[in-house]
Amino acid sequence: MASIALEFLLCVLAFWFGYSANQGGTCLVVAAHEIQKRRPPRMFVGFLAASAAAGLIAIPLVWSGALGATLTPSTSINWLLLVGAIAFGLGALINDTCLLGSLARLGDGELRLIALPLGLAFGIWAADQTRFGYEASWPSLTATPTLLGLATLAGLLLVLMLSIVFVCIKRVARKRPAWPFAASMIGLGVTGGLLYALSPAWTFADLIQRGLPLRMSPSGEVTLVTVISSVAGALTASFRQGNLRLQLPTGYGLIRSIVGGALMGVGIALIPGGNDAMILAAVPTLSPGGIVAYLLMTLTIIIGFAARNALFGRRAPAL
Repeated sequence: MASIALEFLLCVLAFWFGYSANQGGTCLVVAAHEIQKRRPPRMFVGFLAASAAAGLIAIPLVWSGALGATLTPSTSINWLLLVGAIAFGLGALINDTCLLGSLARLGDGELRLIALPLGLAFGIWAADQTRFGYEASWPSLTATPTLLGLATLAGLLLVLMLSIVFVCIKRVARKRPAWPFAASMIGLGVTGGLLYALSPAWTFADLIQRGLPLRMSPSGEVTLVTVISSVAGALTASFRQGNLRLQLPTGYGLIRSIVGGALMGVGIALIPGGNDAMILAAVPTLSPGGIVAYLLMTLTIIIGFAARNALFGRRAPAL
């Protein structure tokens, strides 16, 4: 009975995660583009708010010992992680959106993104064939109520408050009027933090990894349900705002999603994890590898935009 209640809770959280992602128009590519164009970095700061909210909800939950919650292990900084972060950033640039952005835009009816899992599966499989395996990891330094853990919570609270002030001051006209941007990012952080604490492998990238042969991963029936719930949440948010417009895929669009997905899949396997896991699970728990991977993903996309503009100028093609 308890497991059924927990699975129901996970589905509710996943639904609101997808809803928040669509409401906020969340995307690492958008965040990087704002920085590259020297615009106010609202999306990047919004991700800081989401990360802080995730840590503020997940860390105390783990300390309480309730619901079997755990924190994502910290990972080391190594050359595989750096390669994976660069690969993920290039993949997101080619796909024109990251994993979070794909969920949000799939909710808007961008059907080419249905091909993304195919690319992710190939990329993860290809990285597995290298037989490098995962690098060293260790329990998060914030997993127990120490002075460092308390200082981390205080720092996260400060980051959350400053981030909210920034995104509210730098308010711009938005196509998504339903929720304030700050509320969307806090919703994303709270639901994401709880999901990663209660069921670390709950995303569609995890679902693909579990389905690959020779993965030796335990089967998790709840993963399929949480993935469906998150997509349903994104669709619901888009429908309520009147943004749901089915966009039939083109051949070029499908190739972009497959190639970009393959590179992101390589990144997911080598880091391990995508930008959603970095923002909502690794960064708020002070994982050195997670922090570096997230920053390098963002930097790769910024450099990619700058290189494209340098090569093509105003004639730069849309990725």
